[in-house]
Amino acid sequence: MAKYKLLERAFIHQRLWEAGETVTVDDDVIPGPHMVPLDAAAKRAFKKTGFENGPQPNYSDQITSIGVSPQDVKSGILASD
Repeated sequence: MAKYKLLERAFIHQRLWEAGETVTVDDDVIPGPHMVPLDAAAKRAFKKTGFENGPQPNYSDQITSIGVSPQDVKSGILASD
């Protein structure tokens, strides 16, 4: 099991968690950039994701309300403009 602190609201394991809460998930769960690893298992899983700058909150476009993270922009998945 891996333990994370959430930087923003997230829906995990059929429950809505609020920013600041601590969530424990199975080791096979791929963490997002809005999750801060708190134990060794979480740090290993987080390192595998390749987030270079550590956990980052997602940013929401004010017009479309589409969540855009710095990683999405960098990878070209979503445009920043």
